[in-house]
Amino acid sequence: MIKISPAEHGQKDAWNNFVKNNYPPIGGFMASWEWGEFQMALGRKIERYLATAEGEIISVFTAVYCRLPSGFVYGYVPRGPALDRGFFDNPEKIKNFFDFLARWIKNNFRRFIFFRLEPPLEPSQSIISRQLIYPDYYIQPRRNLAINLNQSEKEIFSQFHSSTRSNVKKAERKGVTAEIKENLTTSDWNHFFKMAQETVLRNNGKNIYPPREYFETITKVLPPLSQTQTGEMSWRFFCGMHEGQPAAINLVIFFGGTATYLFGASYTKKLPSKVTTYLHWRGLTESKKMGFKYYDLGGIDEKLWPSLTVFKKRFGGEEFEYIGNMDIPVRPLIYRLYNLAQKIRKRVL
Repeated sequence: MIKISPAEHGQKDAWNNFVKNNYPPIGGFMASWEWGEFQMALGRKIERYLATAEGEIISVFTAVYCRLPSGFVYGYVPRGPALDRGFFDNPEKIKNFFDFLARWIKNNFRRFIFFRLEPPLEPSQSIISRQLIYPDYYIQPRRNLAINLNQSEKEIFSQFHSSTRSNVKKAERKGVTAEIKENLTTSDWNHFFKMAQETVLRNNGKNIYPPREYFETITKVLPPLSQTQTGEMSWRFFCGMHEGQPAAINLVIFFGGTATYLFGASYTKKLPSKVTTYLHWRGLTESKKMGFKYYDLGGIDEKLWPSLTVFKKRFGGEEFEYIGNMDIPVRPLIYRLYNLAQKIRKRVL
């Protein structure tokens, strides 16, 4: 018998241990307790829930309240719910759990238009159910590329594309260096957001960056790596320098056994120095030294980000693919109108 109940603050360690022990290498930080704290600091209401069966935790998830015009609300579970690993090879268990979850959501969130899930399931594990709808778009990337750090630096480097190996060496010849920072000065922040503006222009004006508040909140709410115990969620900035000047900055999130490249930006005039390639090399080598098992380069998508995807794939690594969003309509008519409005909006844009 499955039981879903609110998580209490004293269950933080049990929550995080469950995620670390059961979640795939990619995306686990969004299922962490700390990511919920971060969402609250951004002004979003959240609720945490534990699902248990026979007294054992089988799933954890954070419901983020997302507000829409006219007072409407929907629920969003970023990269979740996290599931017990025993579910992954048992399609019937997966289906039964999500059928139960859908009924529970409809009974407990009647105000919501819908509830959006992003479980760490592979495409082959898609669940056929009348209660679940798969939109033709997704929030988090459906595919990520990660480098397995359980091998020597020499072995990792040898798996890079020849052009990537060449660019790392070229950056070193040009005197590119990397500073690892846990405190950013006002000047550092200003450089980062100027770099972000230039990166957007290179991306045909498509802005992939959240507002400044997002980045500053991460550094206020989450501790830097040096102030945490092994495995707790934390962050570091990798700042690339060329000819004594800032050239690129990467934000890397650490949780469990994975270091995740979250956002990066660079000055256009500094790209010939190959600083962006070098920063990832330093990011993964430093992560390896600290005992992390994976360095996640982030999302890839040949249609949405063709040049960025080629850049990342030249580092080699493993691809992780997920089923994407699953929606549970709570108020079906309004949900259909919402999806219609989203399609019209995309066509206009």
